[in-house]
Amino acid sequence: MTIGLVHFNHTTTGGLTGWPAVRTAKWTPNYGDMLVGASVVRQLKVQKGERIHFGGAPRQPVERAIIRGSTYLHDALDFEKANRTLDSIPAPLAIVGLGAQHPTLDPAFLDGHRGARDFIARLNEKSASISVRGAFSAAVVERLGGRNIRITGCPSLFYSLTCPAVRVPEMLRRPERTVGVSILSVLVANMFCHAPREGLEKHRLAIEWAIGNAVNVPIFEQGVLEEYDIADQELSFEERLEAARRMLARIGATGRLLPEDLMARVVSVRNVEEWLARVREVDAMIGFRFHGNMIALLQGKPCYYYTYDSRLKEFADVYGLPQQDVTEPWVDPAAAMISHDWDGTNARIRTLFAELKAFYAENGFDHALEG
Repeated sequence: MTIGLVHFNHTTTGGLTGWPAVRTAKWTPNYGDMLVGASVVRQLKVQKGERIHFGGAPRQPVERAIIRGSTYLHDALDFEKANRTLDSIPAPLAIVGLGAQHPTLDPAFLDGHRGARDFIARLNEKSASISVRGAFSAAVVERLGGRNIRITGCPSLFYSLTCPAVRVPEMLRRPERTVGVSILSVLVANMFCHAPREGLEKHRLAIEWAIGNAVNVPIFEQGVLEEYDIADQELSFEERLEAARRMLARIGATGRLLPEDLMARVVSVRNVEEWLARVREVDAMIGFRFHGNMIALLQGKPCYYYTYDSRLKEFADVYGLPQQDVTEPWVDPAAAMISHDWDGTNARIRTLFAELKAFYAENGFDHALEG
């Protein structure tokens, strides 16, 4: 069966889902998008896929199509292009993991948006159900006229095709622990961040805390040029040092952290499996990137989120994860993870796993998810 893969941007080399070198690439790779795309392709056992981007149309017949869910519900998306693509597919289709994006959690922010309403109307017409990532997105979709809505979280949590169970490793209770940090040093005031000043301040505090309270602290930024340059040992020491200085300046940590602190810890990966392997070594992840922490969660590792927009808040809530808004006072993330109700989180994850399987089945997709 040829499946239409709508808005998938992952690349595969040698059987691995990866991305080009950031410094020389013609486009900026989004590691999280790559992980989502690879997860859906694995889950649906796609042998023959036809890539279709918003604004385009299938070049060959497809029996059905899956739309990679992402942050589409906001007022900056070109809904005319998206709707044109949905109209061009003469087959059943479904979207998995649709999300709304807003600095806060106002479900009415798209109420008057004709393009968004038409997008949801097409999903109603062509799909048995609509998969959304959490309660906020479900509320937005419902206000836009959406029907048969399933909350499934993000399909990337089930990249391994199994349902992960999070456990707190004993090492997290000890000072010799390994704690990874996922960062987003380019926060600015827009629909993706309601408090950039506080968010960048929390970056400094998180890195300082990790360096002072763990033996190993790998730092991941997911595709920012400075990350690549800091970690690239083929560059000269001075070039790497300058990249580290730029990153410290962005998060307001000049004089508080040394460039060498980053040079010794920043990690740059080139494919999903390498990313998984590097994070497999940590006892826990803390940080500011949804997929930067998700890559640990899907391997059963605890994580702690610093939230600054509707997306991170929605995901942390749907999984029941320990979290704090970046405007809230600092708390010890290790203590928060150790005391957290992970049994409750695991129960939520099992529910979302069942919902995702039900969504695939009712929309006619044969899936490889366990059970």
